[in-house]
Amino acid sequence: MADAMVAVTVEGVQVDTAGERTVMKTAARGKYTARAGKHYVRYEDTSLHDKAVPTVLKFSAAGLTLIRRGAVDMQLEFRLGEKTRSVYQTPYGNFALLVETKKLDICFQDGQGNIQAEYALYLNDVLQGHNTLNVVIDSLPLGQK
Repeated sequence: MADAMVAVTVEGVQVDTAGERTVMKTAARGKYTARAGKHYVRYEDTSLHDKAVPTVLKFSAAGLTLIRRGAVDMQLEFRLGEKTRSVYQTPYGNFALLVETKKLDICFQDGQGNIQAEYALYLNDVLQGHNTLNVVIDSLPLGQK
């Protein structure tokens, strides 16, 4: 499948170090593209900020990268059994992020599927919580854009 419009549903759950559980959900229409063995899904995420944040999911057999550019700039890399570092850039300053991926399942074929990740998130080397991420990507029927 080449370029296509898709429906993207994202649910993130964070359990912080005090045991408090926070659930964030978003649903959007996006664009799916495949290039050189990698898959890309672009959509506007409205779950975190007042303004829609352009978001890209980039994934392959090697792992998943979540990229946000806009009100904040962030890139999270998920690689099973690895710790990956990045920078969270905000108007209030930059923060070091570390993602420790505990589980990563990518089931994707013909422009649709799901991605599940479980990970620990550290901000400036301090554990923020244990998170799960569930992404469902569905192809839209012809004529729906």
